[in-house]
Amino acid sequence: MQKILIVGGGFMGSAIAKYLMQYNVSVFLYEPNADRVQQLKEQSELRNVIFIQRLTKIEGLTYVIEAIIENLQAKQNLFEQLDLVFAEDVMFCTNTSSYLVSDVAEKMVHKERLIGTHFFSPANITPLVEVVPSPFTSKEKAQAVMQFLQSIKKKPVLLKREIKGFVANRLQSALAREAMSLLEKGIVTAEELDFIAKMSLGVRLADTGPLEQRDINGLDTHFAIVNYVYPTLENSTKPLSIHHEKISAKEFGMKSNHGFYDWSSIDKQQYLAQKEKTLIDIIKLIK
Repeated sequence: MQKILIVGGGFMGSAIAKYLMQYNVSVFLYEPNADRVQQLKEQSELRNVIFIQRLTKIEGLTYVIEAIIENLQAKQNLFEQLDLVFAEDVMFCTNTSSYLVSDVAEKMVHKERLIGTHFFSPANITPLVEVVPSPFTSKEKAQAVMQFLQSIKKKPVLLKREIKGFVANRLQSALAREAMSLLEKGIVTAEELDFIAKMSLGVRLADTGPLEQRDINGLDTHFAIVNYVYPTLENSTKPLSIHHEKISAKEFGMKSNHGFYDWSSIDKQQYLAQKEKTLIDIIKLIK
């Protein structure tokens, strides 16, 4: 039985733990916040997780999956500590969604054993995992990670090299930037924009990727379109004013009850549960 330690019991860490519990895996979870640990222990899907209070050697451990806050210094400090605690044959995985894996590994001695495993939210449902090696990562270890993820029915893709934001978040960031730009320009409301995205791109992307769709439509047709449209697309290299304004007003979205939408009267738990159900149905159809 594989033994895996997850560091961080937040939204992502707990979701990864829930997913692993479906397979023949012994899951250890390190979460320093006692209140959070108590909340996790009350969840039936995590009843067999072994919670630990300090980072110490675990006999037979094969992987450590880091799922702490998206802060580069915090990740660097953590892996520096993990590198000292765990034997060299234990593979380290960072769930960073944006940082270069080589930057995360900066303070490590054994940089060859760190690789990016970018699970997608919700990690217990979404199939894809972006596997991102750094220039230091051992090819053998990268292949072992791929094989492990395939064994637990994930759909991993091994990137040829590291790049900031990897692939999916680069695509998502480009789309979000253009969406905010259109909203900022007063072209549509947030509700209208999301409706357009879901009823056109959304339903199509569930079955047909963007490059596949270009082939279907014709690259010559697409060339004519983008030759006309590209010059007008948002190309700012910094967050847009509308984004800055939301942050300054502490409108962070669902977590603060206000963002592009008003979430104050929404039953968030029920809302997210319905979203997960819909996502599961879509994944079943794709498969």
